[in-house]
Amino acid sequence: MKKISAVLAALLALTLLAGCGADKNNTASVQSVAMICGIGSTMRIERFAGVIEPKSETQLKRDEDKTVAEIRVKPGDTVVKDQVLFTYEQEQVSINLERAQLELDQLRNTLTSKRSEISALEQERAAASADSKLSYTLEIQSLNAEITETNYSISAKEKEIEKIRTSLSNLEVKSPVNGQVQAVNENGSDSMGNPMPLITIMETGGYRVKGYINENNMGALTEGMQVLVRSRVDDTVRQGSITSVDYSNPKSSSASDYVMYDSGDDETVTSNKYPFYAELEVSDGFIIGQHVYIEPDYGQNDTAEQPELPSYYINDADSDPWVWAQGKNGKLEKRAVTLGAYNADADTYPVADGLTAEDFIAFPEEGLSAGMVCVEYNDMAYDDDVLYDDGDIMYDDADIDGVVDTDGNGDDAPIVYGGAVPASTGRAAG
Repeated sequence: MKKISAVLAALLALTLLAGCGADKNNTASVQSVAMICGIGSTMRIERFAGVIEPKSETQLKRDEDKTVAEIRVKPGDTVVKDQVLFTYEQEQVSINLERAQLELDQLRNTLTSKRSEISALEQERAAASADSKLSYTLEIQSLNAEITETNYSISAKEKEIEKIRTSLSNLEVKSPVNGQVQAVNENGSDSMGNPMPLITIMETGGYRVKGYINENNMGALTEGMQVLVRSRVDDTVRQGSITSVDYSNPKSSSASDYVMYDSGDDETVTSNKYPFYAELEVSDGFIIGQHVYIEPDYGQNDTAEQPELPSYYINDADSDPWVWAQGKNGKLEKRAVTLGAYNADADTYPVADGLTAEDFIAFPEEGLSAGMVCVEYNDMAYDDDVLYDDGDIMYDDADIDGVVDTDGNGDDAPIVYGGAVPASTGRAAG
């Protein structure tokens, strides 16, 4: 939903008009066009803490039939695609090829011997009595079955030899991706006793975002949902989508990995955490390990959306339309606008040029004049139902509708109304 209905937008604006106009101190109260038009301003948006990590991990395992001759990288090294990571000893591969070739020759000799044996039995059966023919027939059938099995073994051995010959010409193992070497395990094994990958590479050039949801807010994110990823340190915002929510791997159930909050009815709620992943459309502006916020994309960042401005904000709509707007110098000015076709049902005009959702305008009442100092109206500053921070959880003052600390480090992602975070994490004056 990128825009509330025009009717709701008008009702919202009418409730605020009393605070948006001129006063005796030669100031004019102005309000955000986005707020007036309902562009990304009426829904509650939950933000989740996350961290930028490489899109994928590449693991290279050793061939157990070969002996590693040399490892040419170490943890922390940056590698590029097709760079040689390690090599195998040629001598061992050559020995394996010779052994396989001998085994193939033996199988072929066995095949020839069994065929000769069948030929001899067929001649003996032709000269045997009727009572003896059955035993010859059964023996011949048994040899034919052995010949079928030998032919299969020959085919498998030929494929094995071809594979060894290929590996003999590929004793250098190269990196399939650009990335950074995370681990080199020459002799390690995992908890199940299986050999660990010889080299692990974290791919660069493509990032993803990892965050956590819990049992109480798991419905806020679903696979395929469009999201916005915001930097915590600057204005960088990138679009992405949720690729997976991993309910099969909850975070450790130790006490520190659970979160508790007051649900509003004095009941203590305990919630486990589940990782989710989002893939970025464009990852420039972020680095691996950077902490970010993730939020559902409802269009709250789409400032290019054409405002549907209520008609009562527009002067001379039928001739040379203009509005009272805040200029770049923070003072009130008359600004010409270009309007689209009037919407009689909603009593609004689409503004094609002259205003954006980021601009601030004043309700056209008596007493306004160009040059008045503009005072921006902030709906959060006048809302008793605001957020406050108890150190771990961002709460809603009205009903303690909280968002849990999603990454366990205390710097929570707040609930956001209209895509804007309150200027202070303390309780706002009501």
